[in-house]
This record gives sequence, C-alpha cells and structure tokens, in this order.
Amino acid sequence: MKVLALSYKVCDILQKVYSLLGFTQKAGQLSAGNEAVKASLSNGKASLLIISNDIADNSKKELLNISQKANIPYIVVGSKYELGLSIGKAHRVAVTINNKKMAAAILKAFQWTGEIRETMGVVEWPK
Repeated sequence: MKVLALSYKVCDILQKVYSLLGFTQKAGQLSAGNEAVKASLSNGKASLLIISNDIADNSKKELLNISQKANIPYIVVGSKYELGLSIGKAHRVAVTINNKKMAAAILKAFQWTGEIRETMGVVEWPK
C-alpha cells in the first residue's frame, strides 16, 4: 500500500511542478531550449535549472558546469516531451526559471516528498 501512496504523491508533485512551469511560461519568466537556457544561466537571470532525464550527456555536463559556476540549483526530472508539453512547446531538454519565487515554489514541492538528494546546493530527483 505504501508504494501506491508514494506513486500518487510523486504524480501529484510532478503535476504541480508542470503546472508551475506552465504559469511561469505564461508570465514570461521561463527560458526554454539549450541556447536560451545557456544565455539565461550566463547572464544571471536564472534562479533554477530544470533538465530532462533524457538529455544528452554532453549537453547535461555543459549546462551543469555553467549552473554550478553561477551557483544555481538544478533539478533532473521528466522527459524532454513532458517538459515541452508543460510549457506548450515541442520537446525541450532544459528550462530555466527566471523568477525567484517560482523557483522556490518548485524546490519546495520536491523537498516536501523527502525523496531528493541535496549536495552542495544542487537538487536532483532520483531516477
């Protein structure tokens, strides 16, 4: 029974996060796509980096290096199709949240489950 409850909890959290991503996109506070994300991370606009589980290894390393240099937390969650769908676009491997309050709300949603690993300011959803 605990497994089912956990599954529902995780699904609810993912649904909430995807909804928050949609709201952030509508508010114009989200950068989507590899190049836009790099620019957002480099110029200091980003408050949170979200990357998909199926991002290419080289792209992941590059984005994580930039985010760690800028001391911006990141979350690995979902597929590129789920990320794209949540913001009303085609598939996207990465997005940045450029609003501190929305970034905090997303991080809070993941921390509520007690199932994230936190290492030096970096948050990663377990696979």
